[in-house]
Amino acid sequence: MTYRRPVPRKDQVSKADKRSDAEDLVAAFLARGGAIKEMPAVEATTFTCKTCGHTGIIGMAPGKKVRCPKCRELLT
Repeated sequence: MTYRRPVPRKDQVSKADKRSDAEDLVAAFLARGGAIKEMPAVEATTFTCKTCGHTGIIGMAPGKKVRCPKCRELLT
């Protein structure tokens, strides 16, 4: 039988300390501008691929290139 060395424990941190650390991190994150300002508008659009004939519905955002999920050809 082999002896397994115990894994050293981490220092115990109270819930109040964790909460205050999380609040500080959120405040710093929001002070830098926060997350995504505005999500791009994605519209569900039906498509038919001219190369492989695959048809379906795909989400298209304005200004983005969309490819066929089957053959990866650029959809126009």
